[in-house]
Amino acid sequence: MSKFRWLIALLCVFALVAAACGDDDDETATETPTEAPAEEPAEEPAEEPAEEPAEEPAEEPAEEPAEEPAADGCAANTPDGTPGVDKEAGVIKIGTSQPFTGRAAVAGEGLLGGVQMAVDEVNANGGIDGCTFELVWEDDRFEIEQMVTNVRKMIEEDGVWGFVGTAGSQAIPSTYPAIEGAGTPLWGPVSPADQDIQEVYLTNPTRTEQGRICIDYFAEQGVTKMAVIGQDNELGDEASAAAEIQAPVHGMEVVAEEEVEVLSDAVAPAVLAVIDSGAEGVLTALDNAQNGLVLDQFNEAGFSPLVCSDAGSAGTGGENTVGLANPEATNGYVGAMQVAAPDSTDPFVVAWAELWEAYDGPGKEGGAPNFSLQTYSISRAFFELWDQLEGDYSYENFHATAEALIDNPILIPSIPPVACGPLPGGHSCAAGAGIATYDSATMTWTQVRDFQAAAS
Repeated sequence: MSKFRWLIALLCVFALVAAACGDDDDETATETPTEAPAEEPAEEPAEEPAEEPAEEPAEEPAEEPAEEPAADGCAANTPDGTPGVDKEAGVIKIGTSQPFTGRAAVAGEGLLGGVQMAVDEVNANGGIDGCTFELVWEDDRFEIEQMVTNVRKMIEEDGVWGFVGTAGSQAIPSTYPAIEGAGTPLWGPVSPADQDIQEVYLTNPTRTEQGRICIDYFAEQGVTKMAVIGQDNELGDEASAAAEIQAPVHGMEVVAEEEVEVLSDAVAPAVLAVIDSGAEGVLTALDNAQNGLVLDQFNEAGFSPLVCSDAGSAGTGGENTVGLANPEATNGYVGAMQVAAPDSTDPFVVAWAELWEAYDGPGKEGGAPNFSLQTYSISRAFFELWDQLEGDYSYENFHATAEALIDNPILIPSIPPVACGPLPGGHSCAAGAGIATYDSATMTWTQVRDFQAAAS
């Protein structure tokens, strides 16, 4: 057998079949090297990838859920230190000053009630972006100094974010230094003149605008001579400005311009001067009590011009002015409209009326639901704007968002579209007013002219 093996080996060498012989050697040679490499790659990749992916994903998801709730919380994108914003409690503090007592209490009660009712409604519906709202309010008694004191207190002590629906056009401008100094927004003040102040947004037509629309109505009724009776302040100045702008549009003659002191009942001199002028239409810019006296004295003198007042002066839709005069003196009285009549059949107004009926907060006992509808509408516009801020309640973002409404107005059915824009001029966010007349026999107001801008 050994001789046979020797012959085979010799043949492999000389017959050039080394490859065949090599296969026999490789089978044993390759078993050892192929086993070692096969084990090393199999072990190393299996251990390293198994450890690294298992540790990294386990740590990242643990951090992400901790951040997500903060992004959804109240004022999530608001810089720390923004006034009136309590992120931890989820509360935004806003303020308003109203003549809750004193000469204009009938209006003030309704005005306060409208704001509070809107706040209650939004809170009852879960708030906005995780935030609820707290209303801080003060009674200014229709006194300028008291309003200034109220505004300073709410800024400095109560720390309000801003103001909504503050009323008292003759007093509001006196608060502007404090408001500008603190940068505190004032949304929807009732009827002051537009002074192009960054912090102030007028959501109703100004008294000047309303006066112009009264004059348009005079012209439609054939009036050729008109007079003005206004307080000796900015309120009266707005009526004079309306006459200066609008009377020439209709070729109308202004035959008398008279002043009455603020809070004074001495209206007789102005009344007599207007009677002597032979005016066919009279634009008044007075408080409710003064307007009632003017109507009575015209009636007693047998003088019966068309008398039109801005919404605040007339108390359009309510008894604020007409309830203070003799019924026969009020028949045919004309009031501009900043807001729809409270007996409107519009679904929005009907829904407000149901809320007002159920409301039992401050101002409910007042007899001026028309003013409640006004500030309720103003507040609803504010909350719609707030919803657009996306959790960033900084003043910078508020102004930027509000001034963009010119391209996408807020539509509240009871007031003109709210379409604010950049300064100058852009913070007069609403243009146009309606006209209503009063029927003393039925004690009702009837809208006789739709909301529209003044003629030019």
